[in-house]
Amino acid sequence: MNVQKVTHEVRLQRWEKLVQECRSSGKTIALWCSENRINIKTYYHWQKIVCQATCQEFAVNQRRKLEMVPMNNNTVFAELNLPGNNTGKLAVTIHRNDTEINIYYGADPTIIETALSALGNRC
Repeated sequence: MNVQKVTHEVRLQRWEKLVQECRSSGKTIALWCSENRINIKTYYHWQKIVCQATCQEFAVNQRRKLEMVPMNNNTVFAELNLPGNNTGKLAVTIHRNDTEINIYYGADPTIIETALSALGNRC
Protein backbone atom coordinates (compact mmCIF):
# COMPACT_ATOMS: atom_id res chain seq x y z
CA MET A 1 0.00 0.00 0.00
CA ASN A 2 1.46 3.35 -0.96
CA VAL A 3 1.71 6.43 1.28
CA GLN A 4 -0.99 8.31 -0.62
CA LYS A 5 -3.50 5.49 -0.14
CA VAL A 6 -2.66 5.16 3.56
CA THR A 7 -3.09 8.91 4.02
CA HIS A 8 -6.46 8.77 2.28
CA GLU A 9 -7.59 5.86 4.51
CA VAL A 10 -6.55 7.72 7.68
CA ARG A 11 -8.42 10.83 6.56
CA LEU A 12 -11.44 8.77 5.57
CA GLN A 13 -11.58 7.17 9.03
CA ARG A 14 -11.29 10.58 10.69
CA TRP A 15 -14.07 12.02 8.57
CA GLU A 16 -16.29 8.98 9.04
CA LYS A 17 -16.03 9.63 12.78
CA LEU A 18 -16.79 13.35 12.38
CA VAL A 19 -19.75 12.77 10.06
CA GLN A 20 -21.16 10.25 12.54
CA GLU A 21 -20.65 12.69 15.43
CA CYS A 22 -22.46 15.41 13.50
CA ARG A 23 -25.37 13.16 12.55
CA SER A 24 -25.81 11.83 16.08
CA SER A 25 -25.48 15.27 17.72
CA GLY A 26 -29.10 16.26 17.08
CA LYS A 27 -27.87 19.64 15.83
CA THR A 28 -28.08 21.09 12.36
CA ILE A 29 -25.03 20.56 10.20
CA ALA A 30 -24.41 24.31 10.08
CA LEU A 31 -24.52 24.65 13.88
CA TRP A 32 -22.37 21.55 14.45
CA CYS A 33 -19.78 22.75 11.91
CA SER A 34 -19.73 26.22 13.47
CA GLU A 35 -19.23 24.80 16.97
CA ASN A 36 -16.44 22.49 15.73
CA ARG A 37 -14.79 25.16 13.55
CA ILE A 38 -15.26 23.17 10.36
CA ASN A 39 -16.07 24.85 7.06
CA ILE A 40 -19.49 23.62 6.00
CA LYS A 41 -18.35 23.11 2.39
CA THR A 42 -15.49 20.95 3.66
CA TYR A 43 -17.96 18.97 5.77
CA TYR A 44 -20.23 18.29 2.77
CA HIS A 45 -17.23 17.38 0.60
CA TRP A 46 -16.05 14.79 3.09
CA GLN A 47 -19.57 13.54 3.75
CA LYS A 48 -19.83 12.82 0.02
CA ILE A 49 -16.48 10.96 0.04
CA VAL A 50 -17.50 8.95 3.13
CA CYS A 51 -20.82 7.99 1.51
CA GLN A 52 -19.09 6.96 -1.73
CA ALA A 53 -16.56 4.86 0.19
CA THR A 54 -19.34 3.22 2.19
CA CYS A 55 -21.27 2.37 -0.98
CA GLN A 56 -18.14 1.02 -2.64
CA GLU A 57 -17.33 -1.13 0.39
CA PHE A 58 -20.90 -2.43 0.45
CA ALA A 59 -20.70 -3.38 -3.24
CA VAL A 60 -17.40 -5.20 -2.72
CA ASN A 61 -18.86 -7.11 0.25
CA GLN A 62 -21.91 -8.08 -1.81
CA ARG A 63 -19.68 -9.40 -4.62
CA ARG A 64 -17.67 -11.41 -2.08
CA LYS A 65 -20.86 -12.93 -0.68
CA LEU A 66 -21.94 -13.92 -4.18
CA GLU A 67 -18.54 -15.43 -4.90
CA MET A 68 -18.86 -17.57 -1.77
CA VAL A 69 -22.23 -19.01 -2.84
CA PRO A 70 -21.53 -22.44 -4.31
CA MET A 71 -22.65 -22.59 -7.91
CA ASN A 72 -23.64 -25.83 -9.52
CA ASN A 73 -24.88 -26.59 -12.97
CA ASN A 74 -27.63 -28.94 -11.88
CA THR A 75 -30.88 -28.38 -13.68
CA VAL A 76 -33.87 -27.58 -11.48
CA PHE A 77 -37.46 -28.06 -12.56
CA ALA A 78 -40.68 -26.76 -11.12
CA GLU A 79 -44.20 -27.85 -11.95
CA LEU A 80 -46.40 -25.10 -13.33
CA ASN A 81 -50.09 -25.53 -12.73
CA LEU A 82 -51.94 -23.19 -15.05
CA PRO A 83 -55.70 -22.87 -15.11
CA GLY A 84 -57.69 -24.49 -17.89
CA ASN A 85 -57.00 -27.37 -20.22
CA ASN A 86 -53.65 -26.73 -21.88
CA THR A 87 -53.01 -30.23 -23.26
CA GLY A 88 -51.21 -29.97 -26.58
CA LYS A 89 -50.07 -26.37 -26.04
CA LEU A 90 -46.41 -25.45 -25.79
CA ALA A 91 -45.36 -25.36 -22.12
CA VAL A 92 -41.63 -24.66 -22.32
CA THR A 93 -38.79 -24.42 -24.79
CA ILE A 94 -35.28 -25.34 -23.68
CA HIS A 95 -32.29 -24.02 -25.62
CA ARG A 96 -28.84 -25.41 -25.00
CA ASN A 97 -26.00 -24.75 -27.41
CA ASP A 98 -27.44 -25.56 -30.87
CA THR A 99 -30.25 -27.80 -29.59
CA GLU A 100 -33.84 -26.89 -28.84
CA ILE A 101 -36.44 -28.99 -27.04
CA ASN A 102 -40.14 -28.06 -26.98
CA ILE A 103 -42.20 -29.62 -24.20
CA TYR A 104 -45.97 -29.51 -24.48
CA TYR A 105 -48.58 -29.66 -21.74
CA GLY A 106 -49.67 -33.23 -21.21
CA ALA A 107 -46.37 -34.68 -22.45
CA ASP A 108 -45.46 -38.06 -21.02
CA PRO A 109 -42.93 -37.69 -18.16
CA THR A 110 -40.84 -40.58 -19.50
CA ILE A 111 -40.45 -38.84 -22.85
CA ILE A 112 -39.49 -35.59 -21.13
CA GLU A 113 -36.93 -37.41 -18.98
CA THR A 114 -35.46 -39.18 -22.01
CA ALA A 115 -35.23 -35.93 -24.00
CA LEU A 116 -33.56 -34.07 -21.14
CA SER A 117 -31.15 -36.94 -20.57
CA ALA A 118 -30.21 -36.89 -24.23
CA LEU A 119 -29.77 -33.13 -24.06
CA GLY A 120 -27.48 -33.48 -21.04
CA ASN A 121 -25.35 -36.10 -22.77
CA ARG A 122 -25.04 -33.99 -25.91
CA CYS A 123 -23.91 -30.74 -24.28
